[in-house]
Amino acid sequence: MKQLTGSYLSIGAGENQIPLIRAAKARGLKVISVDTNPQAPGLVESDIRILESTHEYRKILHSMSKVPLPFKLMGVGSRSYGKAVYTVSYLAEKLKLRGNPRDTVNLFLDKEKFKNSVTKFGIPLPASLTSHLVTKAKEKKIELKFPIIAKPKEGSGKKGITVLETEAEFKKFSRLKTSENFLLEPFIPGDEVTVLGFVIARRFYLISLTDKITTGKPNFIEVAHVAPSKHVPMAGELKMICQAIVTATKLKTGPFVAEFKITKNKECLLIESAPEVGGEFLADVLIPEHYGYQYFNDLLSVTIGEKTRPGFLKKAKDGITKSALVFTLPKDNQKKMGEPITLPANFGETVFFQKQLVPTGSSLEKLEGNHKRTQVFGITTKAAITTKEWLDSIFARFNS
Repeated sequence: MKQLTGSYLSIGAGENQIPLIRAAKARGLKVISVDTNPQAPGLVESDIRILESTHEYRKILHSMSKVPLPFKLMGVGSRSYGKAVYTVSYLAEKLKLRGNPRDTVNLFLDKEKFKNSVTKFGIPLPASLTSHLVTKAKEKKIELKFPIIAKPKEGSGKKGITVLETEAEFKKFSRLKTSENFLLEPFIPGDEVTVLGFVIARRFYLISLTDKITTGKPNFIEVAHVAPSKHVPMAGELKMICQAIVTATKLKTGPFVAEFKITKNKECLLIESAPEVGGEFLADVLIPEHYGYQYFNDLLSVTIGEKTRPGFLKKAKDGITKSALVFTLPKDNQKKMGEPITLPANFGETVFFQKQLVPTGSSLEKLEGNHKRTQVFGITTKAAITTKEWLDSIFARFNS
């Protein structure tokens, strides 16, 4: 790749940010990293360090005014989510760099506003339900089908999701003051898929499609991601929906992630989307291992305005038939994290990644959603086996 002369601003310097920092360094760029943690591992690999919260966009801008830049600032990016993504858009605007409008990013941060804004563009979404039953005699009573999913209007990681199974539970929930902070939707059965892509000059480019396996009701904790998706034939339709989201929200440039539910009638319903890289080790572990694609090289190119035209990944490398990220959960009534376990590989399998997510000895009692997961493993197989059979085999090994 062509070496560059310039500098790059990294919003965040934690472990998840390192792939982007290294992509910039590999191209010869000087990296300025921002993180409130002086021990953040990415700071060690950066040329200039700013100790500040990634949410304090005005303070970061003030600090940047004092940074002696020996080379032109070429771009700003982040692997983080939520408010850090807003920081990227703010700094891109103030520093005259490529980024998304702040109003657009704010739209994605509020699930209710996002839903109301994009519905008129024909984007398929689960129906919205009211949190209050109609009680006036002249008005028709709302017909509700249970279960109902209540999810926070703000937040991520499956934290705070509540399942309302009966009308009694619904009435009890609707009387809570906090119910106004939740979005209510019907529970829709079906397969879940995750889309990764880039937005370049307001155009969406699909990169990958992977299957997501969850624990189902009531917590919907993500326990596996598998490449390739069994729903690859739906890629064209999913790409069109993502382009509609880009158009509806006025996204301009950067990473994009979306989650869809695919029903038994092959209808694609948008569950969630964001102008982010996304987590779950997809971009930095699963996609490079299965396809040999270096996601963060293209992310760097997109954020600095370098020409790149990523395409949909289809062919796995080295004869691999499937690759997966699988997560372990604590046993029932387990209060503390024990010693990490290992995943023995069967014939034709390779365990290429493993990471302990909760330190040994840590309390597990207050952890919610995806934060309850204790370990993650990356594994490939060359065997001709169905995804269900393969995952059943892996989870059986966890419990043996």
